[in-house]
Amino acid sequence: MAQVSVKHKKKKNIGTIVAVVILIITGIAIYCVANFDRIQGQAANYVSEKNINNQRHNKQKKKPSYDMKAVKPVSPSSLANAYRHRRDYQAVGQIAIRDQNILLNIYQGVGNLELNLGAGTMNRDQKMGEGNYALAGHNMDDGRTFFSPLYTAKARGYLANGTSIFLTDYKKVYFYKITSSRFISRYNLNLAWNNKKFKKEPVISLFTCDWTGQGRLFIRGKFTGSQSYNSASNYVRSSFKI
Repeated sequence: MAQVSVKHKKKKNIGTIVAVVILIITGIAIYCVANFDRIQGQAANYVSEKNINNQRHNKQKKKPSYDMKAVKPVSPSSLANAYRHRRDYQAVGQIAIRDQNILLNIYQGVGNLELNLGAGTMNRDQKMGEGNYALAGHNMDDGRTFFSPLYTAKARGYLANGTSIFLTDYKKVYFYKITSSRFISRYNLNLAWNNKKFKKEPVISLFTCDWTGQGRLFIRGKFTGSQSYNSASNYVRSSFKI
């Protein structure tokens, strides 16, 4: 009888452990589903900020893509792919918008991997401080990842004209101020093009999707000047991670 009792207790203990494990796994699953967007945003932040100051030393191993129509929403698999191949892409600079807590590396092109790492240039051979410097960035609709802070600020009515935008190519700092922002059709990409007017009056153009994916937030800023990185103020230099 004692032996039977011991076996019974062991089975009961095993059953209890299995039940607890199932409850823990179920709880984790429920938490992950309920907080999927937040967790994905944290993962995106981690990928875009990982070794942000060293990405400029990478060798560009992949040909940049400029096909905005091929851009897909951020997903766990796209973030994992970006993290895995982050050393195959060279950052050409950084964008900082301190008022919105934005600091991102800038990569050539708007391929899915580039936009999972930071902001991407929309035109070939564009140069900071010249013409229409157009950048695209994802909106995670969380107010803090990629270009999400810009969308949140615009949607809530506090994306102010005059907000400073700093760019650096690691040699110089380029200064812009926001002059306008509005929602546009997702197909209205001609605003990223260059024209003769911008040769005399350089601008920056920022694009990010709205929360539906059917439209875009478009921000235009005017170029106000540049200076060497080393001669910039501590405030400006501290805006970047170099």
